[in-house]
Amino acid sequence: MKRQIRTRAGAALAAASLLLTACGGDGTSDGVTEIDFYYPIAVGGPLESVMNGYIDRFNDEHDDIEVTPVYSGDYEQTLASVQSAAQAGNTPALTVLGSHELLTVHDAGIIKPIEEIVDDPEWFDGFYDSFMLNSTLPDGTVASIPFQRSTVVMYWNKELFEKAGLDPETAPTTWDEMVDFGKQAQDRGGADWGIQIPSTTWGVWMLECMVIQNGELLWDAESGAHVGYDDPATATALQNWADLQADGLEPKGTVEWGTLPTEFSNGNTAIAWTTTGQLTNIKDNADFEFGVAPLPAQDQPGSATGGGNLYVMDGIDDDQQDAAVELARFLSSPEIQSDWGVESGYVAAVEEAWESEPLASYVEEFPQAGAARDQLDVAEPEFGTYRRQEVFDVMANAIEEVMGGAEVEPTLEEAQKQADEILAEYQ
Repeated sequence: MKRQIRTRAGAALAAASLLLTACGGDGTSDGVTEIDFYYPIAVGGPLESVMNGYIDRFNDEHDDIEVTPVYSGDYEQTLASVQSAAQAGNTPALTVLGSHELLTVHDAGIIKPIEEIVDDPEWFDGFYDSFMLNSTLPDGTVASIPFQRSTVVMYWNKELFEKAGLDPETAPTTWDEMVDFGKQAQDRGGADWGIQIPSTTWGVWMLECMVIQNGELLWDAESGAHVGYDDPATATALQNWADLQADGLEPKGTVEWGTLPTEFSNGNTAIAWTTTGQLTNIKDNADFEFGVAPLPAQDQPGSATGGGNLYVMDGIDDDQQDAAVELARFLSSPEIQSDWGVESGYVAAVEEAWESEPLASYVEEFPQAGAARDQLDVAEPEFGTYRRQEVFDVMANAIEEVMGGAEVEPTLEEAQKQADEILAEYQ
């Protein structure tokens, strides 16, 4: 719990800082519409300069619009900043927020569904269907635009596989195979850890993928008002995960989301789960050959989508809304999506981007970059209930308790009760 309190405090401090640094960015001067654009970066790498380059290009191409880019920390800090700015009457015109926050921010009245500003089916239909599931309201209105999207994928260390006598080019395709390969990598390949799956920060996202693989969703994506925390599929998934520790394949206690990519890149972990958004970071830092594959199946294959969408804020004038939409078109264009996919490792959200340069050549030279795209056919929308952060934190705490030795079923039963209380007003 202390970790979460510190995180909330950090988000509040970040929000206060942004209010001071980005104050007064939106408006019109001498026929030029001025807007602020808030964006988070939740993966490794020097991406701030890349984004600033895109905005410089946009400004050069639009004499009547001037965009000020504001790096706003991580997703949680950005949401806190946007909420604070909205209360202060100084909201940015466009921002990147987690796709999973759609129902929460719409319910709070701080976004303007983009389809209420522009009706453009050709634009909307250009995105992968699995990404539009977290972009559309329950009534079918397109509310946000996919931008830096992701899925959870599996990375494996080919050198450790080869030392263990495994085929370094073949990834495990089932949970049981993953466990077996991880054991062999430890016993015969010298790996410190056979498998690591992060259980802090985005641990709920990892569990959600396991629940999907058991044939269910962790939440009711149609209503956003119900969760399946005590569902048998959830209990089985969490028990299988906890068993990795009992078998010595994974460290005792929690596995840190933020440090796992570095640990994997250091070469001592055979198999790791994390976002495809870490691909470029791992590629730049690992001095060994590694593979990337869709997650291994349990009852079925599956993963949850993730990442950020572009949201137009409410409370701005028509010129600013139009400018925000124009910027959203630019950032979601095949050309920018192609480049951003290479620079960041995020999944390009429009199909046409994969046929455009530099992404087309990059995937040909580095096939690992296509693993997340190949998984989209079995991907489901990321956990995104109403009052999402509160409901998310209930399960995050439950996961940490189980990883600390608590029994699975009673822990999940209590989590279900807490989540139902939070969501009662929407049920």
